[in-house]
Amino acid sequence: MTGDKWFRPKRHGYGAAPDNWKGWAFVIAWILIAVALSAGLIDLGAPAWLIILVVVALTGATIPLIKAKTDGDWRWRWH
Repeated sequence: MTGDKWFRPKRHGYGAAPDNWKGWAFVIAWILIAVALSAGLIDLGAPAWLIILVVVALTGATIPLIKAKTDGDWRWRWH
């Protein structure tokens, strides 16, 4: 059912892009969480590598949800 899908496969390259307001809301929420975590770690004096690691882990944790909410498969697209 397409109504549950928040993302669509990208036209070029690999991955997915937001397809409706739910997808865009998810992307905005991800950005806000990543910025808040990074700012909090900076305030605590965390080293740069730790901040990068946290953002990479956050990204990795969201990929299964994005794949599940994509209307189609993830594969490389040339055109």
